[in-house]
Amino acid sequence: MTIKSINARDTLTVRHPVLRPGRPIEDCCFELDNHASSLHLGMEFNGEIIAVLSALPIKCVNFPNLKSMRLRGIATLPAFQKKGLGSQLIIEIEKRLLKLKKIRLIWLNARISAKSFYQNLGYKTLGETINIRGIGIHQFMYKKLLE
Repeated sequence: MTIKSINARDTLTVRHPVLRPGRPIEDCCFELDNHASSLHLGMEFNGEIIAVLSALPIKCVNFPNLKSMRLRGIATLPAFQKKGLGSQLIIEIEKRLLKLKKIRLIWLNARISAKSFYQNLGYKTLGETINIRGIGIHQFMYKKLLE
């Protein structure tokens, strides 16, 4: 298995069936997916992308003075879940963002079912849970870099 940079379009083959099953594929396209500063990683196995993650240049309202990136579309195909692939992608994106030196914060809205996954990677919670209509209950989580 190999982690590689991919484009936003390549994330859809994993985002759609995992994060938005039964909904239009357009629901898997995020604001700033195609921004020049956005980063997309894919885990490749036998020539197929099986897990994805995107980091988008979206300011964090909870930490407005820190240059930040938002993680979105973190997904692994069902046959490959619970094997540590998501953790590997997050560790890799953190390394890449650290190299950018100006990025001080990574943040995301985590599904409640994934909250402990992110906590195990050093992410902290802040505030109350929120209900994202049509998707479910989420928790704001963040991790500061370069402390």
